[in-house]
Formats: sequence, structure tokens, C-alpha cells
Amino acid sequence: MDGDTILRWDQYAARWLRDRLGYILLIIYMMLLCVAIPLSVNELVKRHAEKHVVVWFVAGVFVYMTIPITTSGVVQHLKNFSQPPQQLRLIRIIMMVPVYSFFSYLGMILKKDTIYLDAMRECYESYVIYNFMMFLVTYMYEHYNVEQLLEFKPAQPQLFPFQRLPPWPKGKSFVIWSKRGVFVYVVSKPITTVIMLIAELAGHSGKNEFRFGSIWMWTLIIDNIAQMWALYCLVVFYQALKHELAGIEPLPKFLCVKAVVFFSFWQGLFLDCLVLLSIIKDSEDKVNGYTAEETAETVQNMLICIEMFGFSIAHHIVFSYKPYVSEIELPPPQFLTSLSHLFNFKDVRNDIRTQLGVSVHNMRSRPRHSERTPLLSSEHVELDTFRNHSQENGDTV
Repeated sequence: MDGDTILRWDQYAARWLRDRLGYILLIIYMMLLCVAIPLSVNELVKRHAEKHVVVWFVAGVFVYMTIPITTSGVVQHLKNFSQPPQQLRLIRIIMMVPVYSFFSYLGMILKKDTIYLDAMRECYESYVIYNFMMFLVTYMYEHYNVEQLLEFKPAQPQLFPFQRLPPWPKGKSFVIWSKRGVFVYVVSKPITTVIMLIAELAGHSGKNEFRFGSIWMWTLIIDNIAQMWALYCLVVFYQALKHELAGIEPLPKFLCVKAVVFFSFWQGLFLDCLVLLSIIKDSEDKVNGYTAEETAETVQNMLICIEMFGFSIAHHIVFSYKPYVSEIELPPPQFLTSLSHLFNFKDVRNDIRTQLGVSVHNMRSRPRHSERTPLLSSEHVELDTFRNHSQENGDTV
């Protein structure tokens, strides 16, 4: 069998998989669902419907309804993978919903391990905000000469409550400082999460204690400042380029991401306050019961599971694949290659090194014609890697 025949068979197999992948995943999902629901019902009957088991079941039903909606959106993007750099970012953002839903559900069942699950969920939150910023930057650099455009625009003034501060710099510096504002949160969130995790395991976290000696309170303050600054930088970037960004409708996308972060954080803080005020108390059952903190965490996780069902519908609409449907018949994408890029964090590392000055010497030593490269270094690396994988498999991007 010659090389051309093998190539044609590979392309046919890839096209067959692309056209039927949604049905295959749906069948697998329904089979798992047929197993999971009877087991859940059996657990309810066996335990005489204890309160926490009922909560598990209710949350589980919402998780079961959330996953196929998100999976459908991801599969449709992969089937219409016409703009990989943009769509990889969008898929990572869409995955925020099942990540939150899945880890929250596990947190209810594995209540002793909820600290680790919450840590992973919260770190993914900063990763989503980073990907949203890079989605906007990628779109701008694909359609405009951004530095030149910003040089001719009036300097972007500060927004409330920083109106009295000097305006943002123009040109390339504006993009660099906007990205750095987001990277501060990307870097600080995992650090504060690890610090809080170690303190919790050592029994010195001071959780739910609003005092100066509480590690929990200080990490809460740092996370809030970093998060609000990251979101502020996103808003400033949008405000400066909102006419150019109108083609991808960033405002509803930003609101979807912001709403997930807003609800998960503030309702968690509200429940912690209820514990502090002794409104949520320890269970009377000292053997199999829940402490006040465990009750608050369980309620928080259940609310997230329920809310993620609504957010999965919103994400399916707002982060739709339809703008990426090409009228030209494209070669079928390699799904495994595309999926590998979703979980490749090399772009984050490269951007952090570039934006926080670890690679300043290398940036200065580059030729002048690559002056724009530092702003999108990870995008070029990611797209080049994608193309190399695709060429090895006989695809064209």
C-alpha cells in the first residue's frame, strides 16, 4: 500500500470520526448515565434518604445535565476548527463549567479532601481569565496592527475609581501592561492557594477568622486585589479597543466568565460569614455529622453544581462555534492533536516569563523586525506546534 493510499485512508478515518464523534460521546454518556442513576437511587434507598445523600443526588442530577451541554459545544468547536489559536482559548474557557461542576460534586462526596479539590478549581479560575485575555489579544493581532492602531488612538484614561491617576501608556506598552495585570493574578493565585493549603494541613490557617494573624484573611485580601486588578485590566483593554473587538462580541463573553467567578466567590464568603456568626452550626450527630465548616462547604458545592447547569447553557450560546463554521470544506482536524493543546500549559509559562521580565535579555537581543513577537510569543509557539502536528498527520491548517 503506497503513501497516497495510506494518507487517503487516514483522512477518511479522521473525517468519519469527526462526523460521528458527537454520537459516539452521547452513547458513551448515556451508558454511564444508565449506570449512575440506578446506583444513586439505590444509595438513597439504602441510606433511608439521609439529608446529605439527598443533596448529593440533587447536585449529581444537575452535573449529569451540565456535562452533555458543554461537551456538545466543545465537539462542535473541534469539528469546525477553522481558527485554532482563537478556538483553543474558547474551549479552555468553556471547560470552566464542567471543571467547577465536577470538582464541586467530588467535594461533597469526599468532604475530607475538599481542600485539594477547591484548590484545583480556584487555580483553573485564574487560568480562564488568562485565556480570555489572550483570546482578545489573539483576535486583535490577527486583524490589526495593534501597536500602530494604539499609537494613533487617544491615551486610554483610567476608569473608576482611579480617574485621578495618569492615563495608560500608548502603543505596545498598553498591551504589555494590560497583559501583566492579568498575569499577576495567574501567578499569585496558585501561590496563595499553596500557602493556604499548607497552613490548613498544619492547622494554622485561621479559616473564617477575620483577624490580622489569620493566614486565611491575608490570602483572601491578596486574591481579591489580584483578581479585581486582572478584571480591571480586562475592562480597560476592552474599553480602548471596543470598536475593533465588536466582531467577537466580547462583552457577553466577559460577563459569563465574571458571573461564574462572582457567584462562586461571594456566595462562599457569605457562607463563611454565616459560620462565623454561628448561624450555620455543627451537627448534633458527633459521629457521622458535619461540622459548621463542612456544612458551609457542602452547601457551596451544591449551589455551584446547580448554577453551572445554567452557565453551561449561557456558555453554549455565548461561546458558540457558529462564527467559526467555514464555507470552504476544510480537511478534518486531528482531534487528539487539538485536545493535547487544550492541556498544554507551555503558553502560560512562556507568557509569564516574557511579561514578568524573566526573558528580558532574550527579548532585547531579537531582531527589530520581530518587535511584536513578545506580545504574542505563546500564540506563535502554539500555532507553529499545531501546524507541525497537523503536517505530520497529513492535515492542513
